[in-house]
Amino acid sequence: MNFLTALKNCQTHKTPWHYITLQNPLTDEQIVEIKNANIVTNQKSNDGTRSGCNTDILDKDKKFREYVTKDNSYKYPHLTKLIKDLQSFSVRKTIYDRLSLPKQNRISKNFDGCYVRLEILSDPKGFWLKPHIDIKEKLISSCLFINDTNENINLGTDLYNNKLKLVSTIPFKHNSGFIFSDHITKNKWHGLEKGKTVKKERKGVQLNYVTFKTDWKVV
Repeated sequence: MNFLTALKNCQTHKTPWHYITLQNPLTDEQIVEIKNANIVTNQKSNDGTRSGCNTDILDKDKKFREYVTKDNSYKYPHLTKLIKDLQSFSVRKTIYDRLSLPKQNRISKNFDGCYVRLEILSDPKGFWLKPHIDIKEKLISSCLFINDTNENINLGTDLYNNKLKLVSTIPFKHNSGFIFSDHITKNKWHGLEKGKTVKKERKGVQLNYVTFKTDWKVV
């Protein structure tokens, strides 16, 4: 299944707020590129942010995430194809419509004039992510999960209400994911509860439309 087909077949959720989930959004080739990315894990604990994982690493070439750029896209031809899908009008319009975004808000219609950012993730053992609301420059948040190593499905993304009470968890199922936007209600608290056990690594990709410049402007 390709990404656009997965979008068209998405499931809509209303609790604790509006978001959609996708099944089989990634191709086999994209999954292989994510799994083979030059990202290593470490036993170091962190401060509850993904960026906190990057401190105290002696080898500057080893990291816990990697953005796909034009400079390194030769390593990720199939993920670059996913970026091009996200740049396309058909995918942008489908995401915009499936998220039920209003015609008049801070997001340009169908994300016109914005940029795509794709980040490969490899969250290590001990990783957690404190409840947070995304920065205003992110017009959508989306994670696509890779779990073919029998990690617990509770390692997906935790969703909270306004009082930061855990309401539900988007499961960490292989080749699945979610998309939402903060730009209507501004109260979409999400994270990953501290204390959940990552056996080896929590892999996937994070997709965003953003207002700041990246190598991938929408077309």
